[in-house]
Amino acid sequence: MRFVSRFFRRKQLVARFNCILNDDARVHYKPTIKLLWRLTPEMMRRKIAEANVQQAFVLASVEHVASEFENPKILCVGSFEDTAAAGLNALGYTIEEIDPAINSDLDTFYRAHPEKHESYEIIFSTSVLEHVADDELFVGQINDLLAPRGVAIMTCDFNDQYKPGDLLPPTDVRFYTKRDLSMRLMAAMPGCRLIDQPIWNCDTPDFTYAGLHYTFASFVVRKEEAKNRAHGLLA
Repeated sequence: MRFVSRFFRRKQLVARFNCILNDDARVHYKPTIKLLWRLTPEMMRRKIAEANVQQAFVLASVEHVASEFENPKILCVGSFEDTAAAGLNALGYTIEEIDPAINSDLDTFYRAHPEKHESYEIIFSTSVLEHVADDELFVGQINDLLAPRGVAIMTCDFNDQYKPGDLLPPTDVRFYTKRDLSMRLMAAMPGCRLIDQPIWNCDTPDFTYAGLHYTFASFVVRKEEAKNRAHGLLA
């Protein structure tokens, strides 16, 4: 049995994979947020309540995608204090974890383990992208680590009005925009496609931190099988 029996529940349905994680999403993922409180109470007490929608989305999405595979190989990039990773571990999933605060950053891991390239059916990274200086390298390495048909699940800080030079929270490098996600990051992940039609419209961000108004977005892609990638190059 994959989940802890004392937390018997129905798995959370994923409403949409590429979307804004706003108040509507907080209502939708309320059952998974409650589950995270039951699975990782100490860690959850250290979190900003309105931001927990990201981890709830990631946990639900990983479970959804994991059902497609038999014993999927799963990698968490940025696992330190990630309640999604801790919750999935508590539910019985086997997850390989990397984080600079624990063992390694992604670049070091990627270069040290060429044998792991194209080996993971699921890679997830919760609220890490906005802190990475070279995000195109970051997603490109995730792309290389994904197995054919594998899925990468990420969330990020989002404000479609953002321009370089605008104020940011202390540890952020950038906010993301629709153009960043749909064009710039996708260009850095050849052979991957968005898993569904994105809806990244957000005229009124509903999250406030450090005096700044923004929201969260999800970014979920699937790596095509080799024959489909080859066809794309020939087309």
